[in-house]
Amino acid sequence: MRQLVRAACLAAVPLAMIASASAAAFTAKDLAAEEGRFAAYSVKNGMRAAFLEFFAEQSWLLRPELVDAKPWLRARPDPAIVLDWKSQRTVLAASGDLGFSTGPWLLRSKAEPNAPAAHGQFFSVWQKQQDGEWKVFIDHGVSHGATATPDRLPDTALVALDLGVHERGAAASSDDAEPQFVAAGSAAAYAGVITPRTRLLREGRLPIDGMTAIGEYLKSQAGQWAWTVKLRGVSRAKDFAYAVGNYTWQPTEGAARKGQYVRVWVREANGLTPTRWTLAAEVMTPEPPPKT
Repeated sequence: MRQLVRAACLAAVPLAMIASASAAAFTAKDLAAEEGRFAAYSVKNGMRAAFLEFFAEQSWLLRPELVDAKPWLRARPDPAIVLDWKSQRTVLAASGDLGFSTGPWLLRSKAEPNAPAAHGQFFSVWQKQQDGEWKVFIDHGVSHGATATPDRLPDTALVALDLGVHERGAAASSDDAEPQFVAAGSAAAYAGVITPRTRLLREGRLPIDGMTAIGEYLKSQAGQWAWTVKLRGVSRAKDFAYAVGNYTWQPTEGAARKGQYVRVWVREANGLTPTRWTLAAEVMTPEPPPKT
């Protein structure tokens, strides 16, 4: 009798909810732990060895254009540096196939160990592989001046977000976040997609976090924006999407500026109904000046 009751209860549970519960075994905090293992491997074995170990076979770097990461790394020697980093924010799709991690990095020269450390922020999209392992799929970042702790990584608490859109609730929705944003072609498009948790990364600046700081920053970004998408994808749960590409910004005054970007979009759940797409994070880097 108990078996019949249990079977009847299980039959009433949507398969998508069972799948979501299964996927939740790996969490956004676990993704931060994977990032920590990656960083520790880098400190111990070198940056090149760590990237080759923790990057997916098909993965991407921006140097400055998209390059196939592993062939690019294998063709170059290990740089004479010690590179360490730490997750500050992570996001995981409800379907457990894609995630995002960002936080500070710190670099020291092996040739000049007493020189001041370099600082910046990394931006990584992670992907679950067919064998169940998590690997880096897209990696980019920015550099900036020293933080309040110039000799070590900042001691900041992790902010981990596990998305909760069930596959059933999101199945009818496509990944339309990036196309709609690109079509707007202006900085005003950010107003409709940023939230208190949004983070923007820009070369030479500390992270720009939250609606107030981002709003102040966008006042300097007036003009016409054009985005060319090179790579994009979405989680099975349709709650996490990424886009990589090139931008051209024509300010109201002065010459046009070009560069590369990566964006991560998320849709959080309101019960079983997914909400609108919002911008979780974005990194933009300008093209380097032409060689003379």
